[in-house]
Amino acid sequence: MSSKMFAAIVAMMTAIPAAAQFLPGVTLTPEISASTLGIGPELEARLSVLPVGFRVGGNFFSLTRNVSSNDMEYHGKADLKSGAFLADWYPFLFGLRLSGGVRLNGNRVTVNALPAADGSITINHVAYSTSGSAVNGQITFKDIAPYAGLGYHGSIPGGLSLGLDVGAMFQGTPRVALTGQGPITAAPGFAANLAGETQNLQDKVKNFTIYPVVEVTAGWRF
Repeated sequence: MSSKMFAAIVAMMTAIPAAAQFLPGVTLTPEISASTLGIGPELEARLSVLPVGFRVGGNFFSLTRNVSSNDMEYHGKADLKSGAFLADWYPFLFGLRLSGGVRLNGNRVTVNALPAADGSITINHVAYSTSGSAVNGQITFKDIAPYAGLGYHGSIPGGLSLGLDVGAMFQGTPRVALTGQGPITAAPGFAANLAGETQNLQDKVKNFTIYPVVEVTAGWRF
């Protein structure tokens, strides 16, 4: 998700108090969301005549850590960026809801191979000198991911609203791409070993097809 989309979401939420008076029968609730997908704004629109509601929002976060795969050590950075378009069904009088929809999935992981103490990188069990060279790559996911979840959303006197949702984002099989730069790319067998290393990393992450989502929201109902 781009910074322009984030700015659009924030602008939309700041206009909610003025917009609410022109939407009879619709309760608007701007919220802040904190979840396993990151932190960001969320807007809920709930109909008074039907037990349904709709939500749109975005989540953002980043973290770094070192990880290993096969004989390689990587410095990894996860950038979490996603946007939600969800529909909620409230089958009971209280705030229990069943949710479904899609998320625009901009999540990705960037990896950079870390050289050993002697300055070499082991790629698919073969050591290469890293002088003037680098090996890096990305792990990406499909751009649109279905979402399903179960949660609760309610308000207390005064307008404060609170929500808790547990669900899953079905992001598909992760895609791994590794590339080399510099003299290392001309080394004998490098291309074949890099392809083998890519497959090793692919095998390590291939089962991460479902992203668990736990979300807490707080907002003000208009």
